[in-house]
Amino acid sequence: MGGKKSVKMLVAIVERSHGKPLAKLLSSQGISFHYQCPAVGTATSDLLKILGIGSPERDVLISFAAGGTIDRLMYQLKNDEFEGRVDTKGIVFDMPLTGLNNVIATILFAKEEKMVFDGGERMEQKGNNGLILMVVNQGHTDAVMDTARKAGARGGTVIRARWAGSEESEKLYGITLQQEKEVIAIVSSGEKRKNIMEAVNEKHGLSTEAGAMICSLGIDQITKLG
Repeated sequence: MGGKKSVKMLVAIVERSHGKPLAKLLSSQGISFHYQCPAVGTATSDLLKILGIGSPERDVLISFAAGGTIDRLMYQLKNDEFEGRVDTKGIVFDMPLTGLNNVIATILFAKEEKMVFDGGERMEQKGNNGLILMVVNQGHTDAVMDTARKAGARGGTVIRARWAGSEESEKLYGITLQQEKEVIAIVSSGEKRKNIMEAVNEKHGLSTEAGAMICSLGIDQITKLG
């Protein structure tokens, strides 16, 4: 559980154009460091209709705050304390950080001390869910997601990226690195995470045309919006 001197990253994946309003709501709760980027969901059109989501386009909002501030927010979200103020569908989850600029950390802790938790208990850390990140060459996302679904993934979010490393690393490891990349983010339970990562690595790993680089991060808490 995030204590007073812990720092967390909060990630919200919501419908396009709803990232900014959500950031405004989070700021009113003492979370004011935000980064927003556009992304695309991988759910099929049939699933989007079932979920009541009209478009696969997404906003990914990445925020930072003291652990106690984010724990309080997750408690409020799970208990519908923002009913009527969160007008979007999506998911929100938080992850602990192991390091951060001293100046930024000092500001975050100062903000936390000004916030008053007006009731409720701290949430128990579950630690069973994880975030899988797979960086693949552009044009291979559909094939990688098909493999991930067969291994247990329910869906993912895709963010465009570019290779920014040196040519030396490509020569050193003998890997062909395509410039245009796509980052696939998949939230998965612990029991499925290993199967998904192994299946994708076996079929789409670094030695293949997809060139997938795969890692996972632990998630403390997760909740749905809408």
